[in-house]
Amino acid sequence: MKEQYPELDQLFWAYFNEDFDLSGDTIEEIAACYRRDVDLERILRACAEMNRFMDHHASNAEAEFARRWGSFDPKLWGHTVASFFDELKRLFTN
Repeated sequence: MKEQYPELDQLFWAYFNEDFDLSGDTIEEIAACYRRDVDLERILRACAEMNRFMDHHASNAEAEFARRWGSFDPKLWGHTVASFFDELKRLFTN
C-alpha cells in the first residue's frame, strides 16, 4: 500500500530526527538543508502533504503527528503541528 505522506516521511525521518543536528541547529537551518538537497517538485509535494495532513487531521493533528513521526515533537521547538507546518511552508517557499 502506498504511503499517505511519503515526502513528509522522508523529511521527518531524514532531517527532523534524533540526529537533526547533522542538518542544522534550528528549524531554519534544517529547512535550508532540505531545500538544498531536494528539487522544487519534492518541496511542493511536501507542502501539499502538510496541507492534506491538516485537512484530514485538524481535530487530532498533535496525536496523529506523534503516532507517525514521534521521534520529533514540534512542541519542543515552540510550535503546534499547524504552526510548525506553516513555518516549514514559509521557509520552503521563500
